[in-house]
Amino acid sequence: MDINTDTWIILNDMAEDPDNMLYEDMIGFIQYQANQKGIEFDGFFRTKWEIEAEHPMTFDDAYFEDDNRSELYVYLAAEKDKEVFSWLEYAWNITHDENLTENILHREIYLLKEKGVKF
Repeated sequence: MDINTDTWIILNDMAEDPDNMLYEDMIGFIQYQANQKGIEFDGFFRTKWEIEAEHPMTFDDAYFEDDNRSELYVYLAAEKDKEVFSWLEYAWNITHDENLTENILHREIYLLKEKGVKF
């Protein structure tokens, strides 16, 4: 199977299990899949993870576990890659009261940047 097929299988499994249908979990999984595709922004995620492995304490655990940073990464990846957008759209649509559109995606990116979220 390819990354796209595997991703859909796991996202569907997450959606079918009401105890595991948390948006944050889905964002974390999509972040992992986008990272596997080699998508990076300002060195986040892979490059900074590699720097941390070579130079411990460069970035603390909170840096990589920040939900806002993960969301921004996924939103920017969705803006850049149609597959990532489709995964995010699926997760968003089953966990929010509105369907994801490009305008909503741009709004969410703007709001996170306004909060000071950066890589």
